[in-house]
Amino acid sequence: MTKFESAVINTPDIAGGYKKGIQAFGANSSCVQVDDTRKLEGSVDIDKCTRDIYPDKARWDYALGYDEKAYFIEVHPASTSDVATMIAKAKWLKDWLKKKAKDLEALKANDNYYWVATGKIKILPKSRQYRMLMQNKILLRSKFILPLG
Repeated sequence: MTKFESAVINTPDIAGGYKKGIQAFGANSSCVQVDDTRKLEGSVDIDKCTRDIYPDKARWDYALGYDEKAYFIEVHPASTSDVATMIAKAKWLKDWLKKKAKDLEALKANDNYYWVATGKIKILPKSRQYRMLMQNKILLRSKFILPLG
């Protein structure tokens, strides 16, 4: 059992949600690309697993285990009007990791959260909204690629 799988199983809110590879991404699997599939440790759809527990919260989508680290990925449209929602989702995730998913938090690869745009990115790099994302350590991408470049 990998550290990632163990962390997911040891987190009651998502214990039944572990999937091999990128299966938890379902229809969003094309948003993720890994160079070495042997380092892929699994995935979990945090949003799906916690929907009934936190129905009124802005929940984060996915965690991905790769090379003994966890990455947190949200697949969402990317326009300026979505920025506040994404910041709320990231804040929920940070709080949830601290209080409910300490094993998963311990595997966090870095301080960043990854927003993969569905469709075209409509947030300019010099905009106030983009700066807000940077302040909240939310990195906007058209695709999530590992290893990080």
